[in-house]
Amino acid sequence: MTTVLLASFLSSLWTVAAVLDAPPSSYLLAWFGIVLALTDLRHHRLPDALTLPLGAALLLLQFQRLGEAAFGALVFGGAHLAVRTWRPRFMGGGDVKLAAALGAILTAPLLLPAAILSSAVTLAIAAVKGRRAVPHGPGLLAATWALTTL
Repeated sequence: MTTVLLASFLSSLWTVAAVLDAPPSSYLLAWFGIVLALTDLRHHRLPDALTLPLGAALLLLQFQRLGEAAFGALVFGGAHLAVRTWRPRFMGGGDVKLAAALGAILTAPLLLPAAILSSAVTLAIAAVKGRRAVPHGPGLLAATWALTTL
């Protein structure tokens, strides 16, 4: 059942990206995003085996604007690292690495909206699940996909 849902959701994201003539990063983010979000929701982990290749691939896709991509990765990842350092129980190390990876495809004007939207998605997940401690990775992934694709 999980495989069917995963395939259905992935095909939906790919269809939307295709209709909107989205950049290649949208397709890559959809594929990795679904797998990472499900892993984080189920195990509260974002494995390096997925986040690091995603980050490298997203950075490589931005070769024409490498300076801006590195800036976005540094700022978005750095902001999450600051939260992780200040309140370690609020955010895991995988969230910091994922935020740095996603920052590579977020332009400077999208960094603040991405932070706000990802927090809103995480709060919505907490409300639906009825828990205070929920993973932040799905919120980061959903917000970044939406802001870079739609």
